[in-house]
Amino acid sequence: MGGAHEHGDKDFTGDGFPDDVQPWNIANDAWEATYKGSCHCGAVTFEAKGDPVASICCHCTTCQVVHGAIAQRAVLYKKDCIKFPKNVLEYVAFYQTHDKKVGRHLPCKVRCKNCGTLIADEGRNLWLAFPSLFDFSDRDGKEPEAFKTQDHIFYDQRVFDIVRNEGGNVSFWAGAKDKSEKR
Repeated sequence: MGGAHEHGDKDFTGDGFPDDVQPWNIANDAWEATYKGSCHCGAVTFEAKGDPVASICCHCTTCQVVHGAIAQRAVLYKKDCIKFPKNVLEYVAFYQTHDKKVGRHLPCKVRCKNCGTLIADEGRNLWLAFPSLFDFSDRDGKEPEAFKTQDHIFYDQRVFDIVRNEGGNVSFWAGAKDKSEKR
């Protein structure tokens, strides 16, 4: 094992959450949610402040298997811009794909224990939330411009080609963004 996942076990929190762990204990004062979301059954709710710093579509085989889909779309937020109410923590479960371990070993997948909905990927510094879980009913169900995919990563592992819009501002990367060739 190596690379970005080399030190994953050092971040294991065990049972419960320390008081300083984000996004699990953001103070309510001065918090203004821009977007709200939830899992399928509604047991796990969350809020996002501001617009995401990026929006990606990952085509890696791990995402294909874990999500049961041809790719995973995610909007990236700094962890201090995501908040979960304390009362939902009993419904949250974690899974670390690179070591195939249950538990909060960063980076890891976050899901609802009740309905099984995958909620996000929690990284060491970023939160990769899944756009389909956000409530855009106040926007006629349409995602805001900030949620539109900017980069396709691990495109060499794709199931099929994406029709590209000439002149669009979307990049396609063979592997990780800025660490592989553009396609």
